[in-house]
Amino acid sequence: MATNPKNPPEEKLAEFTKLLESSRKLQADILNYGLDAAEIYVEDVDGDWLENWDSNTYFDSIIFLLESDDLVAVRVREKSREKSTSEIASELEKMWQIADEYDRKFAVRNLLAGGISVASSNRDISDKNEEDGIELLELAEELLEKLARIFEEQE
Repeated sequence: MATNPKNPPEEKLAEFTKLLESSRKLQADILNYGLDAAEIYVEDVDGDWLENWDSNTYFDSIIFLLESDDLVAVRVREKSREKSTSEIASELEKMWQIADEYDRKFAVRNLLAGGISVASSNRDISDKNEEDGIELLELAEELLEKLARIFEEQE
């Protein structure tokens, strides 16, 4: 078994020990202070974060984009006629959580090709023809770029 030269076992052990100590401290603080321990660990515990909980999702922004007259949105709607806007938005929101950029792009491509499962992010989907596959991949890239810009503005 090869070891990762960037992160030797000693560093991993030190990091694990540090995390274990911090979790023990959190547990001790909860036992000592009860619910008041949240004041120690949360900056804005008394703020309006609970009221704004739903506004932190990307779903509404995706819906807004998909229902707009944006050229990419129009093309996405054309490719996904059988699906509702909310169904597409829900799947795109899930796909946005895929860590690997290429897997995310191919998952969106599969969605546009007619697949609906986030789990089907494989890159070897069979296309009607190569040209259609390239077109779908380009549309997926454009859509992801638009979403990235929108989400960046939200934060």
